[in-house]
Amino acid sequence: MGKNKWINKIKEWNDNNLGISIRRLSVFNTELHILYIQEITDRKLISDSIIRPILQNKEEKNITIEKIIQSILYIDDVDVDTDEEKIIDYILSGKSIIILSSRENYIIANTLKVEKRSVQAPEVEATLRGPRDSFTENFNTNLSLIRYRIKDPLLRIDKSIVGKRSKTNLALVYIEDIVDSKCINEVKKRLQEIEIDGVFEAGYIQKFILNNVFDLFPQTGIIERSDAACENIMDGKLCIVIEGSNLVLIVPKTFIEFLDASDDHYENIYMAIFSKTLRVLAFNISLTLSSLYVAIVSFHPDILPPQYILALATSRGTVPFNAFIEALLMEFVTEILREASIRLPKQVGAAISIVGAIVIGQAAVAAGLFSPLMVIIVSLSMMCSFVAGDYTIMNPVRVLKFMLIFMTSVFGLFGFIMGITLITINLCALTSFGIPYFAPIAPFNFQDIKNYILSDITLSKKRPKYLNTKDKTRQ
Repeated sequence: MGKNKWINKIKEWNDNNLGISIRRLSVFNTELHILYIQEITDRKLISDSIIRPILQNKEEKNITIEKIIQSILYIDDVDVDTDEEKIIDYILSGKSIIILSSRENYIIANTLKVEKRSVQAPEVEATLRGPRDSFTENFNTNLSLIRYRIKDPLLRIDKSIVGKRSKTNLALVYIEDIVDSKCINEVKKRLQEIEIDGVFEAGYIQKFILNNVFDLFPQTGIIERSDAACENIMDGKLCIVIEGSNLVLIVPKTFIEFLDASDDHYENIYMAIFSKTLRVLAFNISLTLSSLYVAIVSFHPDILPPQYILALATSRGTVPFNAFIEALLMEFVTEILREASIRLPKQVGAAISIVGAIVIGQAAVAAGLFSPLMVIIVSLSMMCSFVAGDYTIMNPVRVLKFMLIFMTSVFGLFGFIMGITLITINLCALTSFGIPYFAPIAPFNFQDIKNYILSDITLSKKRPKYLNTKDKTRQ
């Protein structure tokens, strides 16, 4: 491409209103153009490391691309290309293009500047112990937090681009001599099959790599805390870092791992056992308590002590609905309160949710719309839904408890048991990137279950067997 062609091309880019800034320099009778976008480039870096050294150069009479790179520019990240079609993509990704009018090739200088927030304490994954640095929306910052903790030369960061228009950076992070090769290949295959205009959050990728779009249970974990991500990588899992998201994805992920929390690994063994037992019980309470209420009140009151049957009947004396409608309405109101507390501004959200629950609950009981026991059951069920280490496992529970209430209202305790059976069958049938979703419960492995319950690094000498890691020994 000659001088006139470069000038015509630059004029064409300028006329297309792409927002490209053009800085023209004349050095020893050679025209030089610097192209960049002001909003996403470091203008001080361009001024100090590109423009100033070029203008101050007094030695090189015959200036060339090679001499500019080797003896003039101060900037560290530079490259050379000849493909004219890639120039716009380079500029839109925050790079500066240096063009010599007499040359076919051009220089690409990395001058990207992204406005970002500093590393802060986690908000999604609250913890009593452990580091307070969490991932941010900046891609390089997130990778640096992982590299800071894992200095293994076998740590691999496979970078790629997703989104035809957004061109979002994505990195697959793993330790080569630990993670199962089949799992790596499966994850890479699913990522390569993604065809979408833009990716702006980890949830986009999470949906595309599911086994089936209609699967209810999540097969990828989300993590905000960098120490937790590094721990999973050391276990033999893969971490997917997405530009613009403060959450990273962890694959594969089994059902019981969603009920795990970082505190379990930092506290003593007894607290870990106690906390995990509470979470398992809370999960089951959140899923089943309302439907059990319907089964007992509508079909099987005889399983209660005689004096309590009378007390229950008295408390429901003014309720105009049967147990099914009562449970359905109360759960529906609770979900509205939950959704409202999430969407409201942080300063008023907690106050509105607490006041709303108290006022509505008291008013509903006083008006005779709901029994006091129903209010207690729904409140307890809602509290139990917040105890999981990864909150995404509780989202299916919010849907499935309505299914259980409906099946129980039709078939009684038999319907309740059938509903639980269907959920269990679904869990056992699922896989997460080739790993059984219900492992190590099904297929059963005592060693992995023991290590999970105890959560003590001194006793967990082996990595989980169900991950099929290459290096199976931790210590």
